[in-house]
Amino acid sequence: MVYYVQFLKTPRVQQKKGTLFITALICITTDLGDDFLAEDVELLVSSTHKSPGIEQKVTWNAGNRELAINLGPLPSAWVQQSMELSAKLQPEATGDKPLVPLVMAATSAPFGLKLPAEKLVRRDGPIKGLSIWEETGNSIARHIWDAGLASVIYLQKTLDDMKATNGKQKHKQSQSTIPALTRLLSTIRSSPLQVVELGAGCGIVGIALASMLPNCSVLLTDLPEVESIITRNIEEAQTAPQSSVEYQNLDWDSPPDDLCSRPIELILVSDCTYNADSLPALVNVLDRLVRTSPDAIILVALKRRHDSETAFFDLMGSAGFTAVKDSMQLPSQHDQVDEIQFYCYSRTTEGKE
Repeated sequence: MVYYVQFLKTPRVQQKKGTLFITALICITTDLGDDFLAEDVELLVSSTHKSPGIEQKVTWNAGNRELAINLGPLPSAWVQQSMELSAKLQPEATGDKPLVPLVMAATSAPFGLKLPAEKLVRRDGPIKGLSIWEETGNSIARHIWDAGLASVIYLQKTLDDMKATNGKQKHKQSQSTIPALTRLLSTIRSSPLQVVELGAGCGIVGIALASMLPNCSVLLTDLPEVESIITRNIEEAQTAPQSSVEYQNLDWDSPPDDLCSRPIELILVSDCTYNADSLPALVNVLDRLVRTSPDAIILVALKRRHDSETAFFDLMGSAGFTAVKDSMQLPSQHDQVDEIQFYCYSRTTEGKE
């Protein structure tokens, strides 16, 4: 599983005997925050500023639950300036850089001597130009989850495969085993591809698709508690030409009558099957969306966390959906890997190939 740098105490500037220092308290945990990285890793902690920043190496040791950061002294000119603090894996001297590292870096919100940092972190990647804010607290609804990261990479590889095929180039990555998804994303269209994401959280998957694919209209949906963070990410998103991203509150237990006023072609669902109690409502919403858009396909990404998640597949089968399956691997500690599964559902022959 991937691990994430989190700020237990957001960075702040402190004066010690007239000298400025940046202090913070970090940890490295799973996406749910239920386990700490049990492996020694070297981190590079740095402050960013208009002028050259300051950096230092620190070590996270197996068994740690927190790590204090004390960076400085800072130039006196910084006293009136805002800055950011980032923590990332120490770059390897050799070897290819993985799309997703074992530890996802974190960059704080801006802060200064009299400016406290918001309790947010920015994740840059896993694709070029994508930056997503998430909370650094305990709310799982406003965090990036592993299947979300994997979905971004999977969509990118699908698009890269299409470009390689169109250019008749030899591509190193294997071709997608979900032809319906490839055909949908490669279709030349006069109007935007209509995409809806359920349980969007921070919005990483839908925003990433809109940043990679031109002529794409993405509607992100989730509960009201995520609206502020997802709106921030939409405002800062760098979308592809003729692509757009919007947000709408959606409670699966009480969906509106006009759930979606426009035909949908792609429905994204990432890491939404962990809560067995919500599965009937989720499948009901998917059923309603596909009834109004019969040709839509549903891309579900998940990491198996509980045996109770099997109920989702039973409910989807009972609702008349069929699926094509694929998978990919994310790094985990001690050179292990974690499997993320993808299911492309539909009620037409598109999902059965």
